[in-house]
Amino acid sequence: MKFAPLVTLGASLVLAVPALADTTIRIGHATPESSPIHQALAYFESELEARSNGGIEVEIYPGGQLGSVKEMTELVQSGNITMTTGASVHLSAAVDQLAVLDQFLLFQDEEEARSLLDGDAGAAISAAMETRGLKNMGFMELGFRSFTNSRAPLDSFDAFKGLRMRSADNPIAIKAWRSVGAVPVPLAWGEIYSSLQQGLIDGQESALSSMTIERFFEVQDYVSLTGHIYWPELWMANLDWFESLEEADKNLVEEVARETVARQRDLTAAANAATLEKLKEAGLKVNELPAADKKRLGEVMNAAIEADIRAKVGDDFYDTFMAAVAK
Repeated sequence: MKFAPLVTLGASLVLAVPALADTTIRIGHATPESSPIHQALAYFESELEARSNGGIEVEIYPGGQLGSVKEMTELVQSGNITMTTGASVHLSAAVDQLAVLDQFLLFQDEEEARSLLDGDAGAAISAAMETRGLKNMGFMELGFRSFTNSRAPLDSFDAFKGLRMRSADNPIAIKAWRSVGAVPVPLAWGEIYSSLQQGLIDGQESALSSMTIERFFEVQDYVSLTGHIYWPELWMANLDWFESLEEADKNLVEEVARETVARQRDLTAAANAATLEKLKEAGLKVNELPAADKKRLGEVMNAAIEADIRAKVGDDFYDTFMAAVAK
């Protein structure tokens, strides 16, 4: 990897360069180098540099070197870096319309989610991102989220009552979990392990791969396959930078980006499947939430937050997006 000099301004890291060259793509992301996101971006780097005959250079800064997801999104919007990635739930402050993805049990499986986000539903989100100076490079994925906890198996709708669980600092998500009797505790991602270890919370919900990457299995007893929400990982670029590219370079970047997204999804699927086996080997008890309880969970939670989501994204956008999902 090639690294440009960094300087500190207040609490944020920025690249010590006067301006972004059209031929240099600087990507910051928050995940470790072992993650499917980083591995896919490494493919983007090698393929784009090779196919452009060195005319386009890519530099990757993993592991939150350049700040939080929110900070890196702002750096992309300001043009200080070219690209970043972030889970949709962490980006709705930057793009209100992303809150539509905060709904529960919106998609039946990965195939349906990918089809919809690569089609009309995703196009509506991409258009909204452009009004915030962001070019959507594609929907990577973290997969469907499930639970670990140290209290008891989550094997029914009522099992969520009183569960002290880590939540993202997202008012809509917090309201949704409270509607089913859970006790959401907003914590930064890096605080989850120690909070589980110290018993400050009972459990957490995440993509399966995160349960081993972050070693949550060391301090948890149960894995409950709830599949309650699908979280795409948005990959975004500075829109002005993208529009400034020559047409041939735009086409090349988008071509390799499509391949990169497909590769990341395959890597995530493989990582999630391998994770489940590792969790079982580690001695965690695995259960599935019954379909009837899952359906009830989604209905109650979505009813609790529909008005909030409509207020944030607008009725027209909400109805357009949901009509695309319904098709």
